[in-house]
Amino acid sequence: MLRPCNLLQPGGPRLSKNLRQRLRIVFSHLFLFIFFPFSLLPVPVSAATVAAVIDGDTIMLTGGTRVRYVGVNTPEHGQPFYEEAKRYNERLVLHKGVRLKVNKPEHDAFGRVLAYVYAGDVLVNARLIAEGVGHLFVIGSFDRYEEWLRLQKGAQRQHKGMWRPGGVPGPLLITTVHADAEGDDRSKPNGEYVRICNVSDGPVELKGFSIQDTAQHRYIFPAGALDPGYTVLLLSGTGQDTTRRGQLRFYWGDGPIWNNDKDTASLFDPSGKLIDSFHVQGDVSE
Repeated sequence: MLRPCNLLQPGGPRLSKNLRQRLRIVFSHLFLFIFFPFSLLPVPVSAATVAAVIDGDTIMLTGGTRVRYVGVNTPEHGQPFYEEAKRYNERLVLHKGVRLKVNKPEHDAFGRVLAYVYAGDVLVNARLIAEGVGHLFVIGSFDRYEEWLRLQKGAQRQHKGMWRPGGVPGPLLITTVHADAEGDDRSKPNGEYVRICNVSDGPVELKGFSIQDTAQHRYIFPAGALDPGYTVLLLSGTGQDTTRRGQLRFYWGDGPIWNNDKDTASLFDPSGKLIDSFHVQGDVSE
């Protein structure tokens, strides 16, 4: 009967010291791969040069690829602090080499690459939040939530950027109005939506908050708890509301609502106080 032999123990076949060391390395890597299969996979990081800054959270690389920063949102064109955020982003990355760690999923609904972007040793996404020119913005998978929420709280305490007196009042902020659904708005009313983000430091109960267009069509949120950095979508058509956990969805039911070329979304708190407005000027990417 053959007895098993341990190649790495005394009494087995004599192996050179160098070979024994190599075998130990092979076996240790094999152990890691079996029990921790993703620990040995390289993180996909690519290098590129920034050809243009589209706005505070979107860039274009040489070659034409557009990149949307993960986990952060900055004001859209025409909104307060848009220019400040864009200029700050330009100082960080314009015409400079950057490194991209691509997120999962890799692309958003507008075809842009979703990524963490590094300029030297600066993680640009996080720097925008820390300096108050962007806010935490969670859509899809995201593994830096607690860290970046702390960065936002710090910027708010120090009244940086959009958090200075007279800036963003919160606790909710309209981040976009997607007024022009693909094709005929009347046949695809859920192609219209408003996205609202919780920019405060704690959960917000949505009951009683309301949104209104220029024609004074008004929607009142019936319920829902929205965590910091997460968003709620208010779609113009019909569907089943999602009122808890992560990204929330509500359905106006009377769509289409928004004028494609020019409209204004006004957001009110439960007391009826206007806390934010968003001017529609054609379609926008988030």
